[in-house]
Amino acid sequence: MKKTIIILPSDPNSINYEIIKKTLFFFNNKKNKNNYIFVGDKKDLTNYIDSKKNNLKFVDVKKNKNTKLYLQRCFEKAFEILKNKKAQGIINLPLNKKFLPKKYPGFTEYISNFFGTTGKESMLLYSESFSVCPNTTHIPLNSVSRKLSKKIVKKNICNIYSFYKNILGLKKPNIAIMGLNPHSGMDLKGPLEESKVIRPAIREMRRKNIRIQGPLSPDSAFNEIKNKKINCLIGNYHDQVLPTFKYINKFKAINITLGLPFLRISPDHGPAQEIQGKNIANPDSFLYALNFFEKYYKKI
Repeated sequence: MKKTIIILPSDPNSINYEIIKKTLFFFNNKKNKNNYIFVGDKKDLTNYIDSKKNNLKFVDVKKNKNTKLYLQRCFEKAFEILKNKKAQGIINLPLNKKFLPKKYPGFTEYISNFFGTTGKESMLLYSESFSVCPNTTHIPLNSVSRKLSKKIVKKNICNIYSFYKNILGLKKPNIAIMGLNPHSGMDLKGPLEESKVIRPAIREMRRKNIRIQGPLSPDSAFNEIKNKKINCLIGNYHDQVLPTFKYINKFKAINITLGLPFLRISPDHGPAQEIQGKNIANPDSFLYALNFFEKYYKKI
């Protein structure tokens, strides 16, 4: 039986419609293993595509002048469908965070709160070659040490292990974690995050027979991925892992929220308003998300 995947076009003032237009060939493929349903203003999108011949299916949410209110209605409709188990996954295209309620630093936190999984979610930047996960996400750098806890580290390790084993079918995923301090604190004095948080979490996970290495020295951790056959590298703050990951993988990667009762995926880039209408947007990350659901549809 086919699964249903929701697609949120999200921010209309972005490259999202262009990306959808450049991937219409995907939706016209009769061999797709999933059904894909767009939640948003049907007329707004189909006017942009300017085509009467497409296989796009819609839950129509009428757009109005208040973009924030319109998007909130789209989100709530999509979440309602997921909550009622009439869909098994969601892809939201890039969104300007100003359209989210102020208390949410990102869509990851917003969707987790709606489904009552706040504190259980993990942000995974995935590619077939390797993935990364930050232990802390959208917080100031001076708050990282205070927010970093053994509970957070263990939660992320467990979410990653479950994803690789149950979705990707890897029996024994190899996970590694960076230290927070230069050279994992080996040249520094006093009790540090490595000894207080990271190493104790590693020891507990190993007792559960989870394969976890670290803490790796942050300045060389990415060089160890190939040598140590690491599937996922965990960092301790957002920019400890994301910039290098994005530089290496470009558009051949996706953002996945783990810890939800379904998979939420988004392209690994922003709304890029500055190039809207220039027809130069790269659709590869959105296509990567679609193909991920196609490849692993049986495990969703």
